[in-house]
Amino acid sequence: MSRPSGILLAGGASRRFGRPKIVEPLDGTPLFHRPLRALIDACDDIVIVLAPDALELALPDEADRVSFARDPVAYEGPLAGALAGLERVRRETTLLVAGDMPGVSAALLTLMAGHATGLARNAVVLTDEGDRRPLPAVLAVAPALALARKLLESGERRLRALVEGLEAEGLPEPVWSVVDPDGAWRRDVDLPGDLPTRRG
Repeated sequence: MSRPSGILLAGGASRRFGRPKIVEPLDGTPLFHRPLRALIDACDDIVIVLAPDALELALPDEADRVSFARDPVAYEGPLAGALAGLERVRRETTLLVAGDMPGVSAALLTLMAGHATGLARNAVVLTDEGDRRPLPAVLAVAPALALARKLLESGERRLRALVEGLEAEGLPEPVWSVVDPDGAWRRDVDLPGDLPTRRG
């Protein structure tokens, strides 16, 4: 059985962070390398979605299955970025992760992809305190493409609208905590203070 594709959203403006956050160092490597490595370990091919004028990112050595896509318009939001990635992936199913989510693991993504296959759902996300979070997500590419285009044409920019429109299955904590007992996937980086610091 083939593995899913992967999409890494990396085209945000980093307004709250104050500088390009996805290349901010974390344990000696750029922040986005953490979620990218999780996708590399869980996916057959990966598309990184960048802003139209952004420089291509320096990739780790094992990134031979990684390619780049561009948002057609700068900073239109994660739904537009998801569409740019959905138009480029090769498999029928894709994992969608943001470049500022260093706690996402390959084990968690593989678990989610397995549930998407077993449940035959158009989308699978994680439930946190009763709320279905839009990232990370597993998406069936064809229905996600069609709905993302329709939503963007209507003026919608929220990724949550895509997840809700696809009637995503929400995996509760007793399911996802088997591979992520600390809930590390919840941690994203919005401000410089969100980056973990080493204590020496």
